[in-house]
Amino acid sequence: MRITNSMMNYNFLSSLNKSLEKSSKIQTQLADGKALHAPSDDPIKVGRSLRFSTSLELNNQYTQNAKDALSWMETTDDNMQDLSEIMISIKEQVIQASNGTNPTSAIQTIGETVDNLINQMISIGNSQIGGRYIFAGQSDKTAPFTRSGDIITYNGDNEKISMPTHPGEATPRQDSINLTGADVFGPDLKILNDLIEVKNHLKSGTVADQEWLSDTGLALIEDDRDQMLLSHSSLGARMSIYEMAKNMLDSSNTIIEGDQATNDSVDVAKAIVDYKNAENVYKTALQIGASILPMSLADFL
Repeated sequence: MRITNSMMNYNFLSSLNKSLEKSSKIQTQLADGKALHAPSDDPIKVGRSLRFSTSLELNNQYTQNAKDALSWMETTDDNMQDLSEIMISIKEQVIQASNGTNPTSAIQTIGETVDNLINQMISIGNSQIGGRYIFAGQSDKTAPFTRSGDIITYNGDNEKISMPTHPGEATPRQDSINLTGADVFGPDLKILNDLIEVKNHLKSGTVADQEWLSDTGLALIEDDRDQMLLSHSSLGARMSIYEMAKNMLDSSNTIIEGDQATNDSVDVAKAIVDYKNAENVYKTALQIGASILPMSLADFL
């Protein structure tokens, strides 16, 4: 086959362009520190990088779930603490009212105070986070507690809310982040109804009422507070689970990010050597081309 000048020119320019492309590629890698810019750069590393990115995306979603769950439960924890303090205050009020030394009017005034404390408890029961009522179960767009006179109504449900922090289905009881109205105030709002009964005896204020308060009333308050503390404790246990999950996810993310950085980053020292070599190859090619190509082309180059 006859080798023409045009063929020589084409082959030379093709080789020269490849040398320039290699230099440009290394320059880009050195500029941004990334070794991978296209699947053809290193198919194996690119595939590995995609798997790292997928794992990070999933872990980041689980991490956000854990953060949201902890925020919800911390708000619930604060409210449960407030409810517990109100129960203690009501107990102190009842002890004061039933000591046998107060006139009826004073006991009735204490009844008004307890009535206000019940309203405070209902207000706490209607607490929200992010526009969602935290004690309403899954019916969290509607205020769960309403009061009309001595009738307190629960408008929520007893469903649990879960925020998964790992693959697979959530376990409702273990993974739930919420306390429902029944968890906080007992089945059929027993705790609130007990307090209404206590309030009514205080507002009546007779000797018989005082005897009931000192015996049955205080016992109800103690039992109700114990029940509330059990629910509070179960919340604390689940908070620990989510905190542990978040810490594990954070550690996992750190490891994956490190592995991805190692996989994706350019070896700077090697890249500099490769760039120098490519630059020398390019200069040498220019010199050789100038000597073997027609003068007109050499001048052009």
